Amino acid sequence: MMMVETELRPSGIHGIGVFLLEPVPKGGLIWRFDSRIDRVYSEQEMASLPPIAQHYLRIYSTWHEAARLWVLCGDNGRHFNHASTPNTVSDGIAFGTDIAAFDLPEGAELTSDYATICDHSRLHGLDFERNGARRHVARPSLDQSVFREP
Repeated sequence: MMMVETELRPSGIHGIGVFLLEPVPKGGLIWRFDSRIDRVYSEQEMASLPPIAQHYLRIYSTWHEAARLWVLCGDNGRHFNHASTPNTVSDGIAFGTDIAAFDLPEGAELTSDYATICDHSRLHGLDFERNGARRHVARPSLDQSVFREP
């Protein structure tokens, strides 16, 4: 659940991003998991959905390997874009909190390193689509044998 005021806008990073409507000081709480708004799906529940819904959830959810659960942010939090040097710091996969990595001004686009918030990205690298072309970026800090081919 977002803990600061935000809005969605076109992003220079990818598609739509989430932008601050207020400044946030370094260490300020930006997002935290809250089951009253954020939704959790088991693999079985995911598999029971129509293919189009599964596709949506795989794009906008984070995977928690140990719990074997997909977590969907129920608000603008699902629109954080990836950055290798993000402006937020996450303290856990899917169920943690995100804080400001440094003072963030009003209007800043919120970014996260997907490998720190999603086990699927951490284990398999990152898939991006830009201008209709799909590309795969492996996580170089991990054992390359766990990555699938692009």
